[in-house]
Amino acid sequence: MAKVWDVVCGMSAEKGEWESKAEYKGKTYYFCCDGCKGAFEKSPDYHLENFAEEHPGVDPTPEG
Repeated sequence: MAKVWDVVCGMSAEKGEWESKAEYKGKTYYFCCDGCKGAFEKSPDYHLENFAEEHPGVDPTPEG
């Protein structure tokens, strides 16, 4: 099973473990809770840039 990352809090899980998800620019992002999903929906680019800085080379989506 594919690993997914919550780009807001940095937690990871296997795809299917988390129910909260959002579509952005053609990709599906998964979240550990609705609070993280809500934060992402308010500022998606901020959270994606922050995640990339904290986790270089890691793609948070199972699509890659």
